[in-house]
Amino acid sequence: LRLRKQSETKQSTEKIINQIALKIKRKVDLTKPKKEIFIEIRKQGWYLYFKKNKGSGGMPNGASGKVLALISGGIDSLPASYLIAKRGARNIWLHFHSFPLVSKKSINKTKDLAKVFLNYQPGLKVYFFPFSRIQTEIKLKALAKYRILIYRRLMLKIAQEIARKENCLALVTGESLAQVSSQTLTNINVTGKATSCLILRPLIGMDKEEIIKLAKKIKTFSISIKHQEDCCVLFSPKHASAKASLKEIEKIEKQLNLNKLIKQAIKDVEIIQF
Repeated sequence: LRLRKQSETKQSTEKIINQIALKIKRKVDLTKPKKEIFIEIRKQGWYLYFKKNKGSGGMPNGASGKVLALISGGIDSLPASYLIAKRGARNIWLHFHSFPLVSKKSINKTKDLAKVFLNYQPGLKVYFFPFSRIQTEIKLKALAKYRILIYRRLMLKIAQEIARKENCLALVTGESLAQVSSQTLTNINVTGKATSCLILRPLIGMDKEEIIKLAKKIKTFSISIKHQEDCCVLFSPKHASAKASLKEIEKIEKQLNLNKLIKQAIKDVEIIQF
């Protein structure tokens, strides 16, 4: 039966090729043709085309499971999300915002970026997490030099809960080693210890120029550079600690007692499906 089907397919292919050949009124040069004609057989029908465009490559969407990507709206997080998607991991996004302490610019930017990301993933769920009340409490009780790291640690703890809810196998961040004070090796270690989840950092060895080049390639750069109020730098000093003490930060976090605020914020999360 298999041999008969192969024979029928071959005969059908030859028939189509002969029909196309009859329409070509030029002399055929098989060694150095000026134009090539490509034919593909699909279940839906026959496809004829004259040019091949190289795609992004990678693996089928969802083949590697699901991940929760932390999206700031800045330049770095989108290339990180894209690279993970390219390896077959389906993205769910989590965006922390500080509205109403600041405007909705970062929220609107993330929505615009989500629409662009649909070019690389069919469908996208985005969590918009209100972080302003938590930040205000941290400002009142935490040392200024540690605020960014405490923000980031809390973000990872919250992300861990959402990842478990969504059955995500890892978290994704746009961190690049030593790019800013919160991304020194010491501080990445301090923030990473806030969660037991696997954290993927696809940009870790890239410099800013390489990241910008990738952002331009995937068409997110022009949106990402639009001004916004970044919630990570809200209430933070000009010179944050580059070598934080994990013991000190954990001691501050115990004094904060933010569980009630986090539970309330989780109730106020907005989820949008793109």
